[in-house]
Amino acid sequence: MRNLLRTDFARLLRTRSFYVSLVCVTSIVYLCIFFNSGGDNEAAVVSVCNTLCSVSVLATPLFVGGAFMLFVSAEFSGGAIRNKLIVGHKRTNVFLSWSVVGIADGLIETAVSLGTAAIFIALFADTTALSSKNALAAAAIIVAMLISKICQSILISVVIPGTKGMLFNYLFTYALLMFFVIMYDAAPDSKIMGILSRCFPEGQVTSLNVSTMPDCPWLTVLCALAFSALCIIFGMRVFKKKDIS
Repeated sequence: MRNLLRTDFARLLRTRSFYVSLVCVTSIVYLCIFFNSGGDNEAAVVSVCNTLCSVSVLATPLFVGGAFMLFVSAEFSGGAIRNKLIVGHKRTNVFLSWSVVGIADGLIETAVSLGTAAIFIALFADTTALSSKNALAAAAIIVAMLISKICQSILISVVIPGTKGMLFNYLFTYALLMFFVIMYDAAPDSKIMGILSRCFPEGQVTSLNVSTMPDCPWLTVLCALAFSALCIIFGMRVFKKKDIS
């Protein structure tokens, strides 16, 4: 397993998609800061942070997940999977290595983009209106949602390798986003919708707000991580039965 992780991490750092994704994610974050900075007052800072929350639970995982799908798909098309199996690696370990590297990829890109943005805001903006407790709760939700989206993307890349899988992932994300937007308007008090929105990043876009403490952040994190675990378990089962000859 250690050799698999070392190999996959080394290959990730050599892939162009990793750096393209990192540049895109960081650029989006700073464009959000630029276009939403209407002044130095406290309300403007809160507005920027809320926008960054929305971007971080949807756009960032979508870019990172899409780029990592190319990473996984390249192993199917290039024959790297067969080589791993030939030297004795188990399929379960191969899939787990993808999951660990994919999550690490997302955390690195989020740390670079949001971390530098947070430092910039802290140094040059009035943050007195921000609550550190609310910000930490929002950060925990953002990380959990990122993990769930990446695990979902890896699952899709195993079921549908290649560009078709990426297209399906984007369409599925858009469909979920429209579903939650419509259902929020149609049934804002639905308990079922409340639970579903805690599992999918698309359901958190309109509800995550650093002005107030998120509703039961620990439950949102738990639901998102449980969804991630289901994606990993189901992905391993699918990969075990997949014909890669």
